[in-house]
Amino acid sequence: MPDNPSGPASYVDRDSESPAAQEVREAVRIHDIQTLPPDIGRWRAAVLIGLLPYDDPAVVLTVRSHQVEHHKGEISFPGGALDSLDEHPMAAALREADEEVGLRPEHVEVLGEQSHYRTMSDFHVTPYVGLIDRAPYPFRPLAIEVGEIITPTLSHLLDPANVKFERRERDGQAFFMREYWYDGHRIFGATATMLGRFLDDIARLRGLPFPSPDSDQRKLR
Repeated sequence: MPDNPSGPASYVDRDSESPAAQEVREAVRIHDIQTLPPDIGRWRAAVLIGLLPYDDPAVVLTVRSHQVEHHKGEISFPGGALDSLDEHPMAAALREADEEVGLRPEHVEVLGEQSHYRTMSDFHVTPYVGLIDRAPYPFRPLAIEVGEIITPTLSHLLDPANVKFERRERDGQAFFMREYWYDGHRIFGATATMLGRFLDDIARLRGLPFPSPDSDQRKLR
């Protein structure tokens, strides 16, 4: 699916919402939020798991430019660090989405908070799921930070053929990290973990099995 196909946008009618959008709402409602104490992590950050309201909803992800200092070319959600201790994480997620990809806050309905995540770089991240009010959306990526916007659909991400597992070790213990592939892009790390939690709730509603290393027939490592 093109990120910005030509033609008129399809605006969401809240009174006759699609079953797909209703499913997204239900997935957020049933999510078992695992929060972290406020003092966990050296820095606070927030991200937006934004969904374009196609019949098969699409997740908005950014490919980081090669001009940024860290994580060049990696996939992430729109989002970033809180400006101050007083800024609410949801406000930060919406502000950063506006700055990074030109997604206006008034065009997003935030459905709810997801489980927090502590990154290896010691960020305490709060994700939010939001429904965007039109598709396609006229994104305006900030070139210095965003090299590309990609929009994989939920059906693509839930397809076992697009889910892989990477074996890692920490403190002598081996474990597997989930990752997703889309159009040659590898979605891994914190982004894949937070995305996977949301996708697991969608899978639960659809009666689909959760991906596991045992079901990955083509190990990457």
